[in-house]
Amino acid sequence: MKDMTSNIFSDLEACYGQLISWCDLLEAIADFLPCHVDERLCETITVGLVPLLATSHQLEERLLCTGLGLIMNDEEFSEADQRRRASRLIGYDAAQEVVETLHSLQGGRCTLSWDAVGYQLRSFFGSMRRHIRSEREIMGLIKKAMATGGSGPVTSIVATKAA
Repeated sequence: MKDMTSNIFSDLEACYGQLISWCDLLEAIADFLPCHVDERLCETITVGLVPLLATSHQLEERLLCTGLGLIMNDEEFSEADQRRRASRLIGYDAAQEVVETLHSLQGGRCTLSWDAVGYQLRSFFGSMRRHIRSEREIMGLIKKAMATGGSGPVTSIVATKAA
C-alpha cells in the first residue's frame, strides 16, 4: 500500500514539475511579446497542457482531496474541497483559453492585443504556480499525517489504483 501511495505522490509531483516548466515557457513568451512565437513550442503546449492539467486534477482528486480528511475536520474538509474543486474548474478553463490563444498566435490570426495576450499568459502561469505551491504544502501535511499513523481515506484511495 505504501509503495502505491508513494507512486501517486510521485506521479502528481511529476505532473507539477512539467506544469512548472510550461509556466516558465509561457512566462518567456509573455516577456518577449510581440516577438515571433516559436510554432513548435506553441504546438507542444497546445497539445499537452489541457491533458496534463486534467491528469494532475485526477491525481489531486484521488489523493489530496481524500487525504484532506486526515488533516481537517469534517466542516473544514467540506469547505476546502468545494473551494479546491471550483479552483480546478477555473484553472482548466484558463488553460483552454491559453491553448486557444496560442493556436491563434501560431496561425497568425490572434485578435487580442499583445498586452492582452501577455496578461492572459501571466494570469494563467501565476495562478498555476500558486495552485501548485499550495497543493505541495497540502501533500506535505498529508504525508506527515500518514507517517504519524493516519490511515483511512488515503489508504482506501490507494486500493482503487491497484484495482
